[in-house]
Amino acid sequence: MNVLKNEPALISGLVSAVIALAISFGAGLSDEQVGSIMAVVAIVLAILVRMFVTPTNKTANATPPAEPLSD
Repeated sequence: MNVLKNEPALISGLVSAVIALAISFGAGLSDEQVGSIMAVVAIVLAILVRMFVTPTNKTANATPPAEPLSD
């Protein structure tokens, strides 16, 4: 799971490519069926990627930035 947390977009692309290859070579599906399956996979993986890259900490309680140094 550590790899997924560090590189979620890379894993998402890899999973999409593997599924596309498996569907293309292993199943007798129409182009519309392949497109539908890939769309669902893309949506699910996009949600997973967003979960891993969206910050969860609120910045309202963060300390304000320091004053700039004067010359």
